[in-house]
Amino acid sequence: MAKLLGPGLFAGLLVATWSFAAGAVLEPHVAAYRLSLAAQPTLGIPFSEVRGGLVIEWRRACDGWLSRQRLAFVGTLEEGGNVSHDVRFSSWEALDGSRMRYSYRSYGDEELQEDFRGEARLGPAAGGVATFTEPNERQVELPPETIFPTAHIEKVLDEARAGARFVSHQVFDGAGFDSLTQITSVIGQPQTAAPSAKNEHGGGRAWPVSMAYYDLHESSDMPKFEAEFLLGENGVLRDVVLDYGDFQLDATLEKLDLMAPPDC
Repeated sequence: MAKLLGPGLFAGLLVATWSFAAGAVLEPHVAAYRLSLAAQPTLGIPFSEVRGGLVIEWRRACDGWLSRQRLAFVGTLEEGGNVSHDVRFSSWEALDGSRMRYSYRSYGDEELQEDFRGEARLGPAAGGVATFTEPNERQVELPPETIFPTAHIEKVLDEARAGARFVSHQVFDGAGFDSLTQITSVIGQPQTAAPSAKNEHGGGRAWPVSMAYYDLHESSDMPKFEAEFLLGENGVLRDVVLDYGDFQLDATLEKLDLMAPPDC
């Protein structure tokens, strides 16, 4: 089975950390989602049921942005039996987008499958390099126009406010030696955001967003991962659908805690 979480979304989706763009009111927060198997018209999906959760934590520090994400579920197989997956991602990104420290771990049936850690640096226009310390020491060149996840979501939000409908970016998230991804985003017409979880503020705009993740190391025209969600002006995701190709997951926002930025 393919890697189950793209932290560039979230790191992922997912993967996703947020930043304060010009004119934006984005709030540090911890969001908890309930995972379930999405209704799918096609046959042949591996699971008959999925039970699990997704947590996205985003905090602002005085020197950068801190993000933690965890996606875990137990899937009941069509032929019987269960399998479990647990993916954990954390990162720190400098305020100017020039540096990122990252840690990515994935578990299958409680056994560690992947463990990537390191630090990446980017120049203003010349690209940069990612230096991994786990699972072994390796350097990966990052081409010009590469950005980190915070800058990515910031740019998507800026383009949404400007009325853009299609944007594409090269994003490095640190979830492996091959984690440089081309992410194309289709942005829908804005709508009014309504409260959907405890402690969440309503009002403001939200945009339907569809993101497709393409592996820059392969020539396939098919994305390796897709995600759809409603992106609020405060950075909160709602109505999330994660598409892994042979199955899809719904992530329903159940709890949201908003936090004040630090007094720096």
